[in-house]
Amino acid sequence: MMIDGTSEPRIGVFVCHCGHNIAGTVDVVNVAEMASILPYVVYSTDHMFVCSDNGQQLIKDKIKEYGLNRIVVASCSPRMHEPTFRRVVEEAGLNRYVFEQVNLREHVSWCHMHEKKLATEKAADLVRMAVARASELVSLPVKTVSVTPRTLIVGGGIAGMTAALDIANRGFEVVLVERRGNLGGHLINWTHIYPTGESGADIIEPLEERIRYNPNIAVHTNSVVVDFEGYIGNFVARVRNNLDDSEIVYDIGTVIVATGFEVFKPFGYYGYGESPNVITLAELQELEPKPKLLRPSDGKRVRTMLFISCVGSREPGKYGHEHCSRHCCFAISKAASDLRESMDEVIVVYRSLRTYGKHHEAIHRLARARHVIYSRYLAEMPPVVEVDANKEIVVKWRDILANEELSFRPDLLVLASAMIAPHDINRTGKIFGLSPSADGFFSPEHIKLAPLTTHAAGIMIAGTSQAAKTGAESAIDASGAAAKAVALMARGQVEIESTVPQINSELCSGCRTCVVACPYSAISMEERKGNQIAVVTDAKCHGCGTCAGACPSNAISMLHSTDEQILAMVSAFLNPSLVNRRGYI
Repeated sequence: MMIDGTSEPRIGVFVCHCGHNIAGTVDVVNVAEMASILPYVVYSTDHMFVCSDNGQQLIKDKIKEYGLNRIVVASCSPRMHEPTFRRVVEEAGLNRYVFEQVNLREHVSWCHMHEKKLATEKAADLVRMAVARASELVSLPVKTVSVTPRTLIVGGGIAGMTAALDIANRGFEVVLVERRGNLGGHLINWTHIYPTGESGADIIEPLEERIRYNPNIAVHTNSVVVDFEGYIGNFVARVRNNLDDSEIVYDIGTVIVATGFEVFKPFGYYGYGESPNVITLAELQELEPKPKLLRPSDGKRVRTMLFISCVGSREPGKYGHEHCSRHCCFAISKAASDLRESMDEVIVVYRSLRTYGKHHEAIHRLARARHVIYSRYLAEMPPVVEVDANKEIVVKWRDILANEELSFRPDLLVLASAMIAPHDINRTGKIFGLSPSADGFFSPEHIKLAPLTTHAAGIMIAGTSQAAKTGAESAIDASGAAAKAVALMARGQVEIESTVPQINSELCSGCRTCVVACPYSAISMEERKGNQIAVVTDAKCHGCGTCAGACPSNAISMLHSTDEQILAMVSAFLNPSLVNRRGYI
């Protein structure tokens, strides 16, 4: 049933107990009785769990019995159950946009559990406002767009390769773009991967062979994406080969950005760059395997070794270096444990230890059992490294557990340097409409609830493009992002936002304020009758309303958040007794 602005509202109100979550604080029976005398309310009740099967059936039955054409549910957060109740009203024959939800749990009972009388009054206010808004609701069309069954994957490391195979093996096409000359990212250069002890090449080469022989995967190495436009399901990407400047254009349905990380080169830290015997942990992992570890400076056997942790990581106030790089503590423990038996002394000078992964603590214990010495320093008192004229190294630090000043002359000093965002991450972000987080990597839509999706619909992130993490975690991320891409493509069509802005071309001054304000790049300028007018790409819009608030000409109105709907709520709160023929004024 389509509801327009002229139909007489017949509103049903359902107030949920949510067990004891709401009813333990709010007098839900009183709130339901109050709602029953509000304008246009023809049915009001309370129910133990409105989201339950019985509660959902109750809504459907009452819609049919009383001819309800607008529904208000006062329960928990819309983030949890708005999709549930929208589906219920649709199954009962109504449009999903004539449903309104009030959050009595998070916004009332949980935050006012010691003020039951005032909590009940607040709940009554919120329900009264919701009923006023519901009286102004109208049906909106449910919009869909088709999805091109092809995924663009940017980055050919372990995450990109894993995602490519997951998608291709499900029958969808993949365009895999890697800026370097080979696939495999950093992992292919590492000589020892936990827990199997394989080299990175042992892991990457079979994956690469499977990719090269998969007919659903088009691989572009030495290539970059130079242009990208469109919206979810209907993107267009232009890929350029850096060697011959040739270009190819693809129609794309979904995107996975897996651009990885860079190893921080710690010039200015602990003598790095002053002596060839000061190297990073990544450089140690890239050394050619030999029975005995040899010094880079003279080829002599390394008999004493010292690691320093958190080099370029966890530095407050330094953009891109404030985060923990996560893999370092375990990688140090593994390297120290493996090398200890061929050396006289191995020391780990650490700030703190975070061996959080499965079986990682066991590797740390093994290193200690093999007599690797762990010595802790304070962040405020980092070690001091001196390099003499002969390139010999002296490390001095204060052990805060022993409360002693210590010094050591290692044959080789290894710095566990940070994982940092790629140098061109801002360029990549600009192309795909992604924004960096405080650690310099790309921001997910929600760090806990939606860690693989972004605010740009149809574009996912995976692996270390989102944050510093291990190779195993990156592969798991990739499979998750691939599953999301496959889910979108398998449906063939995807719903897009209906609560989008409408722009009054007679009022639009072409000032571009909305273009700048929109966080989703959903608004552009179009020439009409010689004037620049703002236009909205519905498929890019998330319905946030930022543009409407920013417009200085009042030319933008938001569907489902119209001035009339908002002012009805305000009036219901301030003047609950003042009503007109349509509800609150």
